[in-house]
Amino acid sequence: MALQHPSAFYDKLNRSLISIVLIFLILFWAQHILIPVAFATLFALLLVTLCNFFERLGISRGLSALFSTLLFILAGTVVLFFISTQIAAFKNDLPKLTNLLLAGLDQFQAWIVRKFNVSTYSIDEFIHSATTKALSNSTSIIETTVGTVSGALIYLVLIPIYTMLLLYYRGLIVRFFVTVFHPKHTGVVMGVLLKVRYVIKVYILGLFIEMAIVAVMNCTGFLLLGVKYAFLLGVIAALLNVIPYLGIFTACAISLLVTSTTNTPGTVAGVGLVLLVVHLIDANIILPKVVGSKVKINVLVTLLSVLVGSALWGIAGMFLFIPIAAVLKIIFDSVEELKPWGLLLGEEASSVAPKPARKWKNLFSSKNKKRSPAVK
Repeated sequence: MALQHPSAFYDKLNRSLISIVLIFLILFWAQHILIPVAFATLFALLLVTLCNFFERLGISRGLSALFSTLLFILAGTVVLFFISTQIAAFKNDLPKLTNLLLAGLDQFQAWIVRKFNVSTYSIDEFIHSATTKALSNSTSIIETTVGTVSGALIYLVLIPIYTMLLLYYRGLIVRFFVTVFHPKHTGVVMGVLLKVRYVIKVYILGLFIEMAIVAVMNCTGFLLLGVKYAFLLGVIAALLNVIPYLGIFTACAISLLVTSTTNTPGTVAGVGLVLLVVHLIDANIILPKVVGSKVKINVLVTLLSVLVGSALWGIAGMFLFIPIAAVLKIIFDSVEELKPWGLLLGEEASSVAPKPARKWKNLFSSKNKKRSPAVK
């Protein structure tokens, strides 16, 4: 085999690096457009089965997409209503939490004075300086907060609309992916779409089931300990548990801090123990059994996906970049030239997701058998 000329190698390397940089810049600059589309794509892949069920009942595709989206919105509204009622009850204990934080700050200040022989005046001067700087930046903080809240509200409106439209035009999208490549690659393209839908559907559905099981276990443990806000803390810990490796630490910090305002130190230690035991059960039993390790990416890539997603898209990116990495692995495994990258993303001796029993022509639609499979 002839060796590649150095200039050709460096030219290819430069193009690759420039392309990677441009991709990351586009992901960052267009995040307000891409984030709701990414969430809607995940939800649409999850709701395709329900939409096909409505179509088999004789309901038109548009109404099927609408009904599927409305049912999903209803389920999300119930969860949000439950969390909001718990938060409304918790606001009465916010003064206690503030007093506890101030007392802890005073104790920390006294410890610094004893340990490092620093004068109280120096610490007070430092705190005053930091407070002044924080107040001087209060305008930008308020603007950022308002922008975050307004952006979240916009997402809550856009995501259901995008989800319904993706469900309605899913046949057109499949046809686009089929026709954009050479006809000889039709089988490969449809195979990739099949695996993507299979993996993402199982992953998202598995996450919902996992969150429900973890929430029940957390709430049960907190109720047995007599924690005041058992349901609120249990649900929040289950939601944060979705973020791999980092979510458990955030959940512990929030739960321990809130519990310390209304319970004894023994109960606080019990809360930490419950979270630790539930996390171990989840990581070793629930997650492998329920989610089934269908997202076959290794721990290093998972952690990097969380960190890169957080840097580019914030909290939404911490959740979205894991299925995005899984989709990339499916694509890499299906293209001969990119298989080494798929190997890099995967686990040791991992294999591609198993093929479902159904043929790809029944993947995106359950009716209109006389039409072309790619159009369905």
